Amino acid sequence: MVIKKLDVLSPPVTFYYKGVLSHPSFVSGIISIIAFIIITFFAVYYSLFVIMRKNPKTYYFSSFTSDAGVFPINSSSFFHFISMSEDSDNPTDKGVNFENFRILGFDIYYHYIYLNGSINNFDHWLYGYCNNGSDIEGISNLINHQYFEKSACIRKYYSYKDQKYYDTGDINFKWPEMSHGTFNKNKSYYSVIIERCREDTINLVLGKGHHCKNDTEMDEILSHHGVVHFNFIDNYIDALNYSYPVTKYFYRVENSLDKDHYTINHLNFNPSLIKTNYGLFWDRYIQETSYSYERNDAFTYDLDEEKIYMGYYLWLNNKLFYSERIYQRVQDVISNIGG
Repeated sequence: MVIKKLDVLSPPVTFYYKGVLSHPSFVSGIISIIAFIIITFFAVYYSLFVIMRKNPKTYYFSSFTSDAGVFPINSSSFFHFISMSEDSDNPTDKGVNFENFRILGFDIYYHYIYLNGSINNFDHWLYGYCNNGSDIEGISNLINHQYFEKSACIRKYYSYKDQKYYDTGDINFKWPEMSHGTFNKNKSYYSVIIERCREDTINLVLGKGHHCKNDTEMDEILSHHGVVHFNFIDNYIDALNYSYPVTKYFYRVENSLDKDHYTINHLNFNPSLIKTNYGLFWDRYIQETSYSYERNDAFTYDLDEEKIYMGYYLWLNNKLFYSERIYQRVQDVISNIGG
């Protein structure tokens, strides 16, 4: 019978018995067929772990790193924009009114600027209205804010060396960055200041013919205790997503405006690294670096003659979040099938 010929369980004999080297039986043949089916099932099952990159072994730990890397302040890494609601009774975001506020970025402590009298003595970045073009290249799927084009994004870079502003599309434009970590001597950080509108830059943002609101109008706006939203890209590690282990999403820090006080937010970020072993027969590694938001240390100060209403410092720390994932290889599948 055909089933008897499939019998692989009966022990062999040292001479032919009816033309075969064993004493096959019908029951052993049935059991052998079942065994073949089970082995085939597990061969397919374990092979899918390799083909579909499923069920990796993962490891996580934190450690100190002397160099936390470099993260440009643009859509390739740390993209951010600022929006406001000027009335706490109606907290809907309405973007930023640049006739009320000026938003600047610096790569030094903001109080150095005002001690030296003029922003033109330092490199800085000037904010204007966001656009759906180069501002969000590569992350447009994350922008679903109806007020985005009314919000504030980096528009111009001022070079102290050249004494000139450059637009974002200019070859001489330079993006700010946070890099290397606070414990590294080559560290760089970034600060954003929201202050009173100034006549010397409003036309750079809105074009000719615009003027700042007067003090009475500004006091009226501040009396409503509006809200400022600092929106930025944060990341988290999804070890089960083989193709895109670093997931981006928008996080928001919220502060209220006050005519007598201003708030400085120290936003702390940690670098992260995920390392993937994707080899089929031997070890092959690929790694991806990113950062993750840790906390905000906020401090409130009395408003002074500089009319600063809100500030943000972006700090990159040297605490590394390390992740590693190892996917099954062909030899692992063979071992599992044999078991």
